[in-house]
Amino acid sequence: MDEHDILTRCLRALAADFTPAHRLLDDVAVLQCDQALAISTDTVVEGVHFPAGALSAEQIARRALRVNLSDLAASAATPLCYLLGLQLPPLTDLDWMAGFAGGLREDQEHFGIRLAGGDTVRTPGPLAVSITVMGRVARDGTLPRTDTEDGDVLAVTGTIGDAWLGRLELEGKLPIAAGAPTLAERFLLPAPRLEISQGLAALAHAAIDVSDGLIADVRNLCGAAGKGARISLDDAPLSEAARFHVDRGNATLEDLAAGGDDYELLFSIPRRAVPQATEIAAACGVALTVIGEVTDGPGVSAFTTDGESPGSATGGYVHSWNGSAD
Repeated sequence: MDEHDILTRCLRALAADFTPAHRLLDDVAVLQCDQALAISTDTVVEGVHFPAGALSAEQIARRALRVNLSDLAASAATPLCYLLGLQLPPLTDLDWMAGFAGGLREDQEHFGIRLAGGDTVRTPGPLAVSITVMGRVARDGTLPRTDTEDGDVLAVTGTIGDAWLGRLELEGKLPIAAGAPTLAERFLLPAPRLEISQGLAALAHAAIDVSDGLIADVRNLCGAAGKGARISLDDAPLSEAARFHVDRGNATLEDLAAGGDDYELLFSIPRRAVPQATEIAAACGVALTVIGEVTDGPGVSAFTTDGESPGSATGGYVHSWNGSAD
């Protein structure tokens, strides 16, 4: 298998009905848009963003596309197209590539997005998938983090901590009692909250997708506007499965709020708009839970009934480098 085989036998069909891609016959796609575009890039690396050998080719493809679509959701953008960068280890074969392309095809149809181009290279490893997504932005705006205002309510969609627990399941690090619900699917297939973000675009001041952990992304959202926050971890929405593990001491509220990979949306909303925002969320089939408020001043305070969480200042995932190979 060479890069020509990958293009002609696996990827070209993903761009077949997207005219600007020219069936991937050129080095560029030519877009003509009558609206502003939101553009974002995320890379997923085997052994870093998901356990090595734990995901099928289809699962890797769908997860890589969905975490990028979550960034579009945070900007209330409608998906248009994406660029795909593949770094493939030597043992990759056409069967694996066919599964990968099949995963992309399934989610392309579900989310209304098309492949516009990209690049494929051979690498000693590990596998890495880089995707750049583009989406149309309505006149209501993109919910920029800098628009967060003092006194706004902080509200989050869905539930928190499931994906972190799901990764522990995949890694065999989480004890599962008989009858306990599994959470691996929440890690494998994030659900980009595209519909609710577009519904709240005219109400909310700002938004962020919760990828690094709830505490970290509260800090990222509010810090961009020079604000702080006070949040209640007791109010963080938990699934029945997550509550099961908290009640049995397998995880703490702080763990779930710092774990990351939730890909829920965190909104900064004027207090007066909360009832209407909750109704819009319900119409989208998504719960919206108030967890705290924006404060005038730096720093995030995360509280439980036992007091302030010691992880308030540092909770969440951050890539770092130390100048060594470790």
